[in-house]
Amino acid sequence: MKFFAHGKLLLTAEYAVLGGATALAVPTKLGQWLEVNATDTPEIRWKSIDEKGAVWYENQFDKTTFMPRQQNNVGNRLQELFLEIVVQNPNAFTNSTGISFVSTLDFNRAWGLGSSSTLISLLAQWGNVNPFQLQQQVFGGSGFDVACATAKGSIHYTRTNPIQPTITPIDFSPNYKDQLFFVHLNQKQDSQEAVAQFDRNRLTPSKLAEISRLTETFSTAENVENFQELMRTHEELIGGLLGATPIQQRLFSDYIGAVKSLGAWGGDFVLACGNKDTADYFRQKGYTTCFGYKDLIADVSLGLMEG
Repeated sequence: MKFFAHGKLLLTAEYAVLGGATALAVPTKLGQWLEVNATDTPEIRWKSIDEKGAVWYENQFDKTTFMPRQQNNVGNRLQELFLEIVVQNPNAFTNSTGISFVSTLDFNRAWGLGSSSTLISLLAQWGNVNPFQLQQQVFGGSGFDVACATAKGSIHYTRTNPIQPTITPIDFSPNYKDQLFFVHLNQKQDSQEAVAQFDRNRLTPSKLAEISRLTETFSTAENVENFQELMRTHEELIGGLLGATPIQQRLFSDYIGAVKSLGAWGGDFVLACGNKDTADYFRQKGYTTCFGYKDLIADVSLGLMEG
């Protein structure tokens, strides 16, 4: 059996999505694969392969207790995931003597595109369990990333219920998408830590409503000038909640267009709206990982799905 899960990017409502604000999120073409095979040996074998084909993690687990042979953070998390899968589906591991799992990433783990959320989705697909419940029991988080893992295109995501969120497919395909770029900031942000440090008491009902309205407007902006203004408005709003200076003011004040943080502020990718010179601008500043919208985002309407 072989399964696939998309990576993710959160375009609006970072942090506020935790409190129930509606967010705009997009699945990426790059994701993670999981191949599962039955084996003759009574154990679980796990192997993780990176985007370059190198094995970056390997371990074996007891099929009854799921105890990893080598104790480490990854092994302990996998054990937690296995245990929760059995809670939801007691028969998940009973169909063979042993099981071999081989996961393969399409993207660099340091990019923050969802190595954990894609893993959760893949194991949920294999184990026939609720991926949102699996995430909440082991990792926590808003769940938008898990929703993106199996989305067919852009979505509006509202955490109405942690294990049964509201997911609405939308047609986010602006006529200026050729002017949208995703730039990696050369550092990994720990989203779990960022979320834990955020004071959710700042998410008042009026702020959540304001951010949800901004998401709706963001999703339907008719021209690039309006879209850039919405990017700046969103940055100021979230920056006020965090007590933080928006990324463009800190690092890219001389950029001709607009730059917006994505997900947890301080690392991973930013969204840049500009022109044909955008990629060169960021490369000259040392940010060499720059994707055009159509190069990275998965969308049925664009014919950009995997396979």
